[in-house]
Amino acid sequence: MNQKHPTITPALGLLRWPLVAVLLLSLAPVHAQVRSLQQCIDSALVHEHRIKIADADERIADEKLREARGGMIPKLRAGADYKYYIDLPYQLMPATVFGGPSDVYRAIQFGTPQNVTTNLALQVPLYDPPAIGAIRVNNEAAAMAGIQGERTREDVVLEVSAVYYNAQIIQSRLAFVDSNIVNAEELVRSLSLLHEQALARGTDVDRMNLQRDQLKTQREQVQSQREQVLDVLRIFMGMKTDAPLAVEPVEPVVAEPLAGSGTTTAMRLADQALHLRSAKLSLMKQARYPSLSGQGFYGTTGFGPIGVDDQFDFYPMSFLGLQLQVPLFQGTIVQHRIKAERFELEKAEEQRAALKDREGMERRAAERQFTVAQGTVVNAEAQLELAGRIRSNTVALHQQGLAAVSDLVMVHQAHREAQQNYLDALVDLRKAQLELERLNGGLLK
Repeated sequence: MNQKHPTITPALGLLRWPLVAVLLLSLAPVHAQVRSLQQCIDSALVHEHRIKIADADERIADEKLREARGGMIPKLRAGADYKYYIDLPYQLMPATVFGGPSDVYRAIQFGTPQNVTTNLALQVPLYDPPAIGAIRVNNEAAAMAGIQGERTREDVVLEVSAVYYNAQIIQSRLAFVDSNIVNAEELVRSLSLLHEQALARGTDVDRMNLQRDQLKTQREQVQSQREQVLDVLRIFMGMKTDAPLAVEPVEPVVAEPLAGSGTTTAMRLADQALHLRSAKLSLMKQARYPSLSGQGFYGTTGFGPIGVDDQFDFYPMSFLGLQLQVPLFQGTIVQHRIKAERFELEKAEEQRAALKDREGMERRAAERQFTVAQGTVVNAEAQLELAGRIRSNTVALHQQGLAAVSDLVMVHQAHREAQQNYLDALVDLRKAQLELERLNGGLLK
């Protein structure tokens, strides 16, 4: 969006009124610390439970990746074995060994009653396709966990920003209501004096009293809304529910949305899902490949008891070798798994294409909404300024006896509507700005 938009200047009815400015600063409790939006976001990124859960998911994915990498590290095992033979094992020997006839065998018992064996076995994976494929799968899964964590942080930033802006708008609305109450009190006093002088009717005084009471009721409602919004903000920031908190006064000037990578985390997740599916498909195909590993073995076997001293005789045994495993037939399990994973990959590709189309449409709509919202704020600001002038002029005319009380009621109502329209326009502008930053990948900036 390179199009230049008109600068949004502070509204006369909001920031140019000394009374309203004082009210904005007086809304916060004396000991309440005014927090900026960035301070609230930084605190939420530390204390929000979803952030902690996402961090735990990333650590889990990293550990699983390290576990998969351990599959290609040599393994060394130690073993020990003890056997006591109640009946020694038999072995058939040809009778010819003892001078007997051929085709005749004799049962001979060999060995000693007790055998003790200790050994060390070493296995070195040289080529293991399933282990290599598992490393790739877990590497892609760890990358996806990182993107999901980033998306969670984006969601928190988006929600905290929306709540903060809402608190600012409610705070401004409360300031407007307070200023309207002050004006209504002045009109009530003025009409009461005129009524005492028989220059105004009692019904006129009653009508202004009614408007003042309605404004007071409205102030209680707005104050309750403000506390509710601040409670939500406290929860995001990990603060106690009774902790004093205030937000900065609303700033009508809104800069252009921050530019980012141009790619949303949702699209990056869709891309990463394709990489993960492709890695899983490769892993299933590699289950058909042979694997090769080196082997080493060293051990000793003790036979006993032997001799008058009942000692054991120990004899070493060791070897080095290679082990080749070739899967020849595993049924149709792997075949069907590969087909199912191919369908999953096709499904992920279609989901990514649908997401791309939807995000393109949302981006164009958000750009239009932001442009319209900027113009709406400018118009609402001008209307608020005009309504303020009309109200001031009407009050002056009424003091000169040239305007009726009904005119006062109408201009005050019109001024309040202009205030509400201005605040609504600011809300729409903030929402459009956040949406554009999300779609442009610049929300975390």
